[in-house]
Amino acid sequence: MAATANVALATSPGGGDNHPVPDTALAKPRPRHGALGRVLHVDLGERRSWVEDVEEQVYRQFLGGYGLGAWLMWKHFPAGTDPLAPEACFAICSGLLTGTGTPFSGRIQIVGKSPLTGTWADSNSGGSVASHLRKAGYDALVVRGKAAEPTLLVIRDGDVTFEPAGALWGEQIPMVFDDLRKRFGGKRDVGVSAIGPAGERQAKIASVMNDRYHAFGRQGFGAIYGSKNLKAIVVHGSGEVPLADPKAWKAISKRITDEYRSSIGVFMRFFVWMAKPKRWLGWMYRLFPRRGMKITAPVAAMRQLWSDRGTTGAVSLSIENGDAPVKNWKGVGSRDFPLRSKSYKLDGAEVDKYVTKKLSCGDCPMPCKGIVKVKDKGLSDVRRPDYETLCGFGAAVLNDDLELVVACHDACNRYGMDAVSSSSTLAWACEAVERGLLTPAELDGVDLKWGNGEAMLALTIKMGEGSGCGAWLGQGVQAASAHLGKGSEAFAVHVHGSEPAYHDPRFSSLMGVNYIADPTPGRHTTGTASWNETFGAGFSLPNAVPKSEVKVAWKGSKNKGQAQAHYSNAHQAMNGLGLCMFTMLTGNLPWLELTRAVTGWDMTDRDLLECGERIQNLRAAFNWREGLRPADFKAHPRMMGEGDGLLTAGPLRGVRVALPVLRDDYFAHMHWSPTSGKLSRARAEHLGIGELLAGHLDGQE
Repeated sequence: MAATANVALATSPGGGDNHPVPDTALAKPRPRHGALGRVLHVDLGERRSWVEDVEEQVYRQFLGGYGLGAWLMWKHFPAGTDPLAPEACFAICSGLLTGTGTPFSGRIQIVGKSPLTGTWADSNSGGSVASHLRKAGYDALVVRGKAAEPTLLVIRDGDVTFEPAGALWGEQIPMVFDDLRKRFGGKRDVGVSAIGPAGERQAKIASVMNDRYHAFGRQGFGAIYGSKNLKAIVVHGSGEVPLADPKAWKAISKRITDEYRSSIGVFMRFFVWMAKPKRWLGWMYRLFPRRGMKITAPVAAMRQLWSDRGTTGAVSLSIENGDAPVKNWKGVGSRDFPLRSKSYKLDGAEVDKYVTKKLSCGDCPMPCKGIVKVKDKGLSDVRRPDYETLCGFGAAVLNDDLELVVACHDACNRYGMDAVSSSSTLAWACEAVERGLLTPAELDGVDLKWGNGEAMLALTIKMGEGSGCGAWLGQGVQAASAHLGKGSEAFAVHVHGSEPAYHDPRFSSLMGVNYIADPTPGRHTTGTASWNETFGAGFSLPNAVPKSEVKVAWKGSKNKGQAQAHYSNAHQAMNGLGLCMFTMLTGNLPWLELTRAVTGWDMTDRDLLECGERIQNLRAAFNWREGLRPADFKAHPRMMGEGDGLLTAGPLRGVRVALPVLRDDYFAHMHWSPTSGKLSRARAEHLGIGELLAGHLDGQE
């Protein structure tokens, strides 16, 4: 059934009520560049759609991506609503540069409220959905309501239709994408965002898969799709995003591409060789964190390493030096999963043996992903496991069988399930078995033990299917420990329901600040100065603040709150532009030049940084509006080196981290109250968002 889009919404940048008016009653907008100013709204229950016109000032304040998404959710998400209720909404948003062909802009962003944590939720994925959405004439898509039956939402330029998806309901991700490709075409023709069986049954750790291989993970967005009977979104756009200065944009894009594709000399190749972990260098990897020596490499070498292996290049090194938590956060990599005999089996060099071709997010001159084939397991056309999956189904559960790690990773993608949450839950289950709290009978006969990869795979499949014990394991570690009880909650490692990523705060304290201070708890991809803390990574907006404010030592606490504030704000500016975060490790992109060429706006580095600060504040304000407070976000003792998390061996021996103190320092530099979390009125006025956040600022109850 075709839906009409004959109603627009008159809006103001400060929010307020929506007033439906005929399209003809709206003044014809002046030509825009970069920002289209159009958001498509869809109500699945009512099977209708309409367009909201958004003033350019909103984009100047919040850019696109998470920024536009936060503005839309602040305006349209009913406060206090269950994220799985029909009236709840979510949005898929394009970054300001996405859809233009800008290098490293092939990203898709989604925002809403998390069913896993009850907090603000967002996720950033590779794929073509956002590019197609922009070419169809929209900067974002807002979805609300619940369809009466399993549904495909199909957008072809200005045409919106709702098509039955009953035949696909219950199918795994590969079959779903094979079917949709036959019906609608490949990723050059359409962008597709779909769920698997885990999302259909509303598992709280369910993910959404984009263009088959890329995921909206960590937040439970798959459950949101499932709650709305939404099997997939299919988008085709045939238009173009207008650019303010096409000639300048083309020159900048060519310069970036040429830099990333240029060959490197013998000297740099030596650095690349040295950067790839060596079994005989374990002593050195352990020495660096003990001495607080930053792990650095020339930019050209980092580019080559990233192109060769992506995040797999850091796996065994991170296990050995303590960055990757081991054995449910109580183990020591160099003792329990040593480089010489165990972790090397999961490193990029071993993964490379199974890679059949490269995989790109889109518009990328440095594709860092891949497709693997594991003949003995009957697996082909599988997205290569990356760092988090290799550490999760490997070191966290002491499994050194790479082929079984790949199989677990494939099961997560087939069922549409987050790999970090799944593997963290299995690590907790291993410890529960070890303590005698969980028996094989309670696990449907599966003999789960540390290192038993076959058992991990069997339980991962059960979690994806929701069968037997998988029904409660598949809700994440907080829910699983509450189900089992028996004191197992004490070693369920999470922050407000979200399993932290596999980067240990005892190794990088500012990563821990991110876990408890960002509006999406437990996340590692939301902006942190930890990359400068440990790798010496530069700041992406070099003219925005003095260099002294964005450089920190690995050890100690000096200047860390200020640096964390700057890096988190810059990261949100990057999300608003729609660029890849890994370019912050491989050589910063000219954000300002690109923004000017695409939009024509006369901006500075400082302006972009303040855009990011507005985005971060609106993400945080969503939580405070939902009744949450900073005290609700607590790190597990093991994450801080407390209790049995105080390690007695390895490079992190004796390390304690005062995360609450570091968080308060970060809050102070963000102008947030340490008790309410709310932004100060003076800073809100400086940022021009005082009216937007009226009633939700510090001192306003």
